[in-house]
Amino acid sequence: MYIPEQFNINNAQSIHQFIRSNPFATVVSNIDGKIVATHMPIDRFQDGHYYGHFALNNPQSRIQENEETLVIFTGPHAYISPSMYASDFNVPTWNYSAVHCYGNIRFIDNETKIWNLFHELVYRYEGEAGWQLPNEEKFKDLTGFIRFFAFEIKRIEAKFKFNQNKPDEDIESVIEGLRGIGNHEAADFMERITTHRGPIKKPLEDF
Repeated sequence: MYIPEQFNINNAQSIHQFIRSNPFATVVSNIDGKIVATHMPIDRFQDGHYYGHFALNNPQSRIQENEETLVIFTGPHAYISPSMYASDFNVPTWNYSAVHCYGNIRFIDNETKIWNLFHELVYRYEGEAGWQLPNEEKFKDLTGFIRFFAFEIKRIEAKFKFNQNKPDEDIESVIEGLRGIGNHEAADFMERITTHRGPIKKPLEDF
């Protein structure tokens, strides 16, 4: 991913939080000489590892574990009109946030571990008061139609492009403009990250 220095994010905590807030990912790999992609949630579980699962009939359920796989997470984004800036000379652009994770998929065959991961996955999105995964054979049998995997991250590229290369008055004006068109998600995100006014850096030691 092309990342000018002003937009580069190299802070493990910021990246973990971004993925936690935007877990619906695109998994990209090479299958039999063709680029294949699947859209799915991939999230960091309580044990600190990232997990996902393919339908058994999905060609990506045959990914070779020694081949590199790319997982893309995307977050808030917005079209930026020149009219949003305080300064005079600007062109249209698109502000966006993206994290590219490169690594390897490790398939999980242990049925007990798979069942426990499913419980945690359901609880993560349903919460304590929501639907709970019944401990019944007809539900356990469904695990035979999927392949659960851990995603081992080897390398990360993270880019939050939100006018960090512009003066403060332009940044404030764009944030106000985004709120004016109702894109509060992008406005809030931009407001948060531009307080740093530069690359957010800290070694990715905890990956």
